Amino acid sequence: MKIYHSIRNCSKIFSQGKLFKQKLFFSIQNQISKISSTNHDRTISGEFFVLKLLDSFKVPYKNQFTCLLIRCGFCNNTSLYINKITGWFICTHCLRCGDWSIFKSHVNKNNEKMIIPTPKIFEAGKDFKNKADNLMYFKSLKTSSKKSILKSLSMEELKIQDLDRIPGLYVNSENSSLYLTMMLDNKIIVGYKEIKLDCLNQNTVPDDCCWGIAQVPPFNSNHSQSAIIVDDFKHLLVLAGHQTSHHIICLPHGVRKLPQELLPSLECFNRLILWFGNDQIAWNSARTFSKKLIENRCYFIRPTDDQPSPYLAYKLGLNIDKILKTADKMVHPSIIQFSTIRNEVYAELQNHDKTLGMKWTKFPALNKIIGGHRRGELTLLTGPTGSGKTTFISEYSLDLAEQGLPTLWGSFEIRNQRLAKIMLQQFAKEPVHLNLDLFDKVADQFEKLPLYFLTFHGPQPLNMVMDAVVNAVYVYDIGHVIIDNVQFMMGIGAKYDMGSERFWQQDSIIAEFRRFATYSNCHVTLVMHPRKEKDVEQLSINSIFGTAKATQEADNILIIQNKIMESLQIKKYLQVSKNRYSGDLGVMSLEFNKQSLSFSQQKT
Repeated sequence: MKIYHSIRNCSKIFSQGKLFKQKLFFSIQNQISKISSTNHDRTISGEFFVLKLLDSFKVPYKNQFTCLLIRCGFCNNTSLYINKITGWFICTHCLRCGDWSIFKSHVNKNNEKMIIPTPKIFEAGKDFKNKADNLMYFKSLKTSSKKSILKSLSMEELKIQDLDRIPGLYVNSENSSLYLTMMLDNKIIVGYKEIKLDCLNQNTVPDDCCWGIAQVPPFNSNHSQSAIIVDDFKHLLVLAGHQTSHHIICLPHGVRKLPQELLPSLECFNRLILWFGNDQIAWNSARTFSKKLIENRCYFIRPTDDQPSPYLAYKLGLNIDKILKTADKMVHPSIIQFSTIRNEVYAELQNHDKTLGMKWTKFPALNKIIGGHRRGELTLLTGPTGSGKTTFISEYSLDLAEQGLPTLWGSFEIRNQRLAKIMLQQFAKEPVHLNLDLFDKVADQFEKLPLYFLTFHGPQPLNMVMDAVVNAVYVYDIGHVIIDNVQFMMGIGAKYDMGSERFWQQDSIIAEFRRFATYSNCHVTLVMHPRKEKDVEQLSINSIFGTAKATQEADNILIIQNKIMESLQIKKYLQVSKNRYSGDLGVMSLEFNKQSLSFSQQKT
């Protein structure tokens, strides 16, 4: 009873981003102290608790944008960074790293020497050094070879001497591939990017967890603390050839994700200009990354036709310096005038089809009704018991994850193993259990998807779930959260199983996820059971369990309907009963394929 009244009394402070995080960290820490005897793996801490621990042990620190910088207790160099949000730490000198619990143990033992193995992730840097024996610095090539490479890149007009400034730019002996080293804190090689000159295909090594960035210093040595962040090897080359007064930084994984391990390498910059492409994923990634990088130092090039990506701007002959001058701040004051958001409104009007959201490939009829999947929205899905809500929403989310949208699944009703088995079969488009020889091949491909799963099962308190969700969004850049289902987050005690308190509890859950979706620019899909209705009646918005809070807060409401035909067969269809974005409503037929566990619409 006490914990729910505590949440209720504090709910108002979530209205602003800073207070949202502050309240969350306090509730997390309180919950951690209550369950410390049963759960030692929780790592989220928050700036208040990181600072409190350092102060209690009189550890000097330098407070930076996203990290605290202290002297490393392992190698005695001032090069150990502690993430303010998660408590994760790394020393950029001795390469020791770990989560908050490891650091606390280390400090509690008065900096006693601890054995922390160096992660295998750093082996990529050693591999590149061996590879470099057969590579040549771009700068050392003959002028004719350099011109040939620029021609392959369609960058003949760039000045060769400008590209000679790029540190860590190599070419192989056949002049068929360029290599760009990725550095941790501009000190240690931890990976590299490769671009094949015949097809311009790029890849990063290590593919999924490179902890470094590529960096080009400004044209003149003016000690600039401003940097342009790009997501592509070609963009870096173009900007390096334009003699800007900014540092130029290329991310290892493009707009897919910004690992927290990269943040120490960006701490020296007080102004970051994010210049990505003008597609929907890039637009949303810029907003998501800015929250992790601290919004008040972030600017971005708004995606309009006359402000495309750097490489495309170069190809179109646009003035790159002029585009850079249009960089707007990512964050605005609470009260603004139209002039502040004028450019953003223009960008949305010019890219109308892209602002409709990410399109489903398996459900084209849903695209026609809703337009697409948009970040920052709240979707409710309901339907009769046994109608296939979990099966449908797993395929619905899998479709988006296959297009690169990082997705977090919170399945409280069925275990993750069963959910993963359903999704794997939908991914394979055939019954894997009938041909187990396919498993390894399909599973290897499935593992590459940006899918993450909460380990909770059964009833869970709200603050515990929000702790994990916020942590995942920060660390993995999650863009879609699915909770299946809301009722399993309720009823943590007999007192809440009946009456108005149960309705209030659900309203609190809905309100928290509504605020979270808006603040985090993350789409939240909540699966909910309907009220008990007669089997012959079709469900409506009013059929959703609880008060009107859920339907008021939701941007989209999807209902799986069962219609009994004269032949006594059950016909299923998905009804869009609310669409706040455009107001369009409609239905989509659902034909279930038992072999692939799929509702996807077959192409004719």
